[in-house]
Amino acid sequence: MNLKDIKLEYIREELHEKDLEATPLDQLKKWMNQAIKSEITYANAASLSTLTKDNYPSSRIVLIKEIAEEGPVFYTDYTGKKALEIIENRKVSLLFFWKELDRQIRLQGMATKIDPEKSEEYFLSRPYESQISAMASNQSSVITKEELERRVVELKDQYPQGSVPYPNNWGGYCVSIDSCEFWQGRPNRLHDRFLFKKEQKNWNISRLSP
Repeated sequence: MNLKDIKLEYIREELHEKDLEATPLDQLKKWMNQAIKSEITYANAASLSTLTKDNYPSSRIVLIKEIAEEGPVFYTDYTGKKALEIIENRKVSLLFFWKELDRQIRLQGMATKIDPEKSEEYFLSRPYESQISAMASNQSSVITKEELERRVVELKDQYPQGSVPYPNNWGGYCVSIDSCEFWQGRPNRLHDRFLFKKEQKNWNISRLSP
């Protein structure tokens, strides 16, 4: 399969260092707000990469549900594959890509479980079907479609709408930021790239070659 004829041209605005916020968290919030206002589908979707025991990168799309003071927050099953890999190695990366704006954000940091009370609050705010699905699925384990559907029916019989309890094996992770790159696509591949790197308590900003 020859894919060489698929070409992209980047024609959006330039990114200047003088226009960057002082911290990567503030710059992330700024770009996230712009992505949302641009009505990008799933603007909060990001590729989360962890590391397996065999040192293979392991990536999947997650939905960022909050940008807290410490960093982006996503939710998952604490017994699933991604969570087990985080237990082994808390160093993770997140990648946002918004083609409509010709932008990427790539950050690296440490994933830490959030307060259980916040996880419970969010779980109970989710739609009923999503609550049941979270309880029915032992994430990443082998299961047949029939077994999963039977489990869903059983849980719906057991827990009518409004009575689903918070499962303590489900909750959020917050990714603190150690480094973060903001990438703005430019014509002729002369992209604007700025890297925020933590040095003690300060953020150092560097322009990177495209």
